[in-house]
Amino acid sequence: MMIHPFNDKNLQLAAQVGVEEIVIQYPGDDLKALLETKHKVESFGMRLTHVERKVPHLKLVHRLPGWEKQLEVFKTLIRNMAEAEMTILCYNWMPDEDWQRTSCETQERGGALVTAFDLAKVDRNVTDAAGKPQEPTSSERLWGNLTWFLEELVPLAEDAGIKLALHPDDPPMPELRGQSRIITSVEALEKVTGLVESPSNGICYCQGSLAPGGANVQDGIRRLGDRIVFAHFRNVKGNAENLQECFHDNGDIDMPAAMRAYRDIHYEGTVRIDHAPSLAGEPNDHPGYEMLGRLYAAGYLKGLMQATSRKPWPEY
Repeated sequence: MMIHPFNDKNLQLAAQVGVEEIVIQYPGDDLKALLETKHKVESFGMRLTHVERKVPHLKLVHRLPGWEKQLEVFKTLIRNMAEAEMTILCYNWMPDEDWQRTSCETQERGGALVTAFDLAKVDRNVTDAAGKPQEPTSSERLWGNLTWFLEELVPLAEDAGIKLALHPDDPPMPELRGQSRIITSVEALEKVTGLVESPSNGICYCQGSLAPGGANVQDGIRRLGDRIVFAHFRNVKGNAENLQECFHDNGDIDMPAAMRAYRDIHYEGTVRIDHAPSLAGEPNDHPGYEMLGRLYAAGYLKGLMQATSRKPWPEY
């Protein structure tokens, strides 16, 4: 689980509902601070294992001046993560820097608040994404830049015992605001795994990003198999041009079927509760990442894991 805000109360709540691993946003280049965070997480009986979101990368994606510094950021982060005995670095190749939404106050069941995307309102982005550069980059160049990036980083990651996990574009549109986007399908993710052959060149399978583009979630899980090194588990309604997030139990994705697919590929990696509604009394300062909805989602996830497990029920 990602913790917002990152404090003792929320860490304790996560531990109480059975969370085993904590995911943090880019922690900067201070190894001492990272180790302090690791020890804090461990004091609650959990492990600090993943970094994702907000690793500076937009200049790398478009190969703009300053890309050298951002490449060094990744290299330093990989080394620091190895020192902290972490395992997964989740990154994305979104040319707008991160996920896009046009609303963070769409009402769900019982008045809970969720994020939504409406292409008709595309000029209004409410997430913290940095936005695309003024000049667009072609899809061919995006693929070339990604290939170069992986050739630079994968050998270092492999030596350090860190796996890179590429997150798909969200929403999964081939073009947005005149800018091409390339990581929008299971086929694109499969192509990425062939750019540099290595167990450290892996995939973050975010079903909520792929399903609105028409992907069959469970077929994609089986197709990518052991190249999935990190799973984001959330539900959505609608399509890439008009979608909204929802409770984990009432969207368009067949969640039990997705969990059975993970069972079938013998997935043993991390499953992270992804975006969930903000519930009554929460400030909605971190849309998708307030605590109450994700605590509910954690219980739902654990129920699915038990219900689809091949292990026999324990005898008491």
